[in-house]
Amino acid sequence: MLGAMKLEAFDGLLLDAAEPRLAPALEALRRGVYEGREVRLVKGLLRPGQRVMELGTCTGLVAMQAARVVGAENVFCYEAHPDNAALARRHFAANGMAIALEHGVLAPRRRMLADPARSVTFHLSTSLVSSALTAEGMRKSRPVEVPLLCLEDEIARHGATAMIVDIEGGEVELLGQSALDGIDAIIMETHYRKAGVRATNDMIAHLVAQGFRLDLRHSGAEVVHLYRAGTGPEAEEAAG
Repeated sequence: MLGAMKLEAFDGLLLDAAEPRLAPALEALRRGVYEGREVRLVKGLLRPGQRVMELGTCTGLVAMQAARVVGAENVFCYEAHPDNAALARRHFAANGMAIALEHGVLAPRRRMLADPARSVTFHLSTSLVSSALTAEGMRKSRPVEVPLLCLEDEIARHGATAMIVDIEGGEVELLGQSALDGIDAIIMETHYRKAGVRATNDMIAHLVAQGFRLDLRHSGAEVVHLYRAGTGPEAEEAAG
């Protein structure tokens, strides 16, 4: 499989430049713009010793940047789009990174308890980055059934302490209803247009009620860094 790839280095990481679905993003990748803010936050904020869950892996680029900091054995990825999951696995293999990846959609425990269904309809977009749980706003999409996994169970299973989240609006229901015990840091892309301003703000309020704080130094352009009270900037200030 790897022999058919056209590998090109982006910030020292090999990606398949021959992948048709990646083609529209190649120039942005070369300029460091594609996933640029998330990559900068991962490089600047993650620390060795953290165990990181990434929700919405797509190409695997951000996961591999995280693996450079915490080690591939401490990164656990989730991707709902079967083609993206396959692409990320090819990239992990090409870079010699044994990063765990699950094909599925994460759901809050309260939803799993209320609904016996163990799969959910996911809408595949022709775009690399626009597939989502809802087809709203898509010009063309294809529905598929994807396994459901309990977020709280997966956090406990991996002993995760940090999360990277980019799930095209799905963060509102997921993080707005979940108990994130054990998680001390979240790097997340939010989606006002897809998920709604009020719903997104309600999700942030739910996280604040759980003890998270918004890091204003590193948040912007809808990408936010949240940290547990007493850690992150607060710990740095106390130590200084």
